[in-house]
Amino acid sequence: MDSNTSSPDPAVRVRITELIDDFFGRVDRGESVADLLEEQAVFHTPQRHAEGRQGVADLLVSLFHMRHEKKREARHFGSNVNIESLGGGQYRVRSLAIVIALDKGDAPKGVLNMGDHDDIVAFDGSGSCRFVKRTMMPVLQLELNAPAATPA
Repeated sequence: MDSNTSSPDPAVRVRITELIDDFFGRVDRGESVADLLEEQAVFHTPQRHAEGRQGVADLLVSLFHMRHEKKREARHFGSNVNIESLGGGQYRVRSLAIVIALDKGDAPKGVLNMGDHDDIVAFDGSGSCRFVKRTMMPVLQLELNAPAATPA
């Protein structure tokens, strides 16, 4: 994961990057992200909006199932993480999300999406951190085509 050094504490950077990685891993496996979210969490993209821990978790699991029904696999990656302290145990986290989604089947194809994430992460007294808000703005979308078959 790429990083900038704006985090006031290296342990904060580690916890936040682990949170991002765990979140994306669960999304890719169709697992709930509920425990990675504050109770009143908000998730917003130009296409989707959900509020509340369970509302956000349910949305992301439903998107996994929609992909699965279409025989599409997706992998999400976070990069270029920039962390700014807002005080009171809250941090603004800006990063680049990269999503590769590939169809399985006779004529595989897919998409490569990139988007800017602008998130708020909060730490509690025990050192656990959770997303308060996740906002994604698309930057780039590319169609991916299967390579031409090569003769044996």
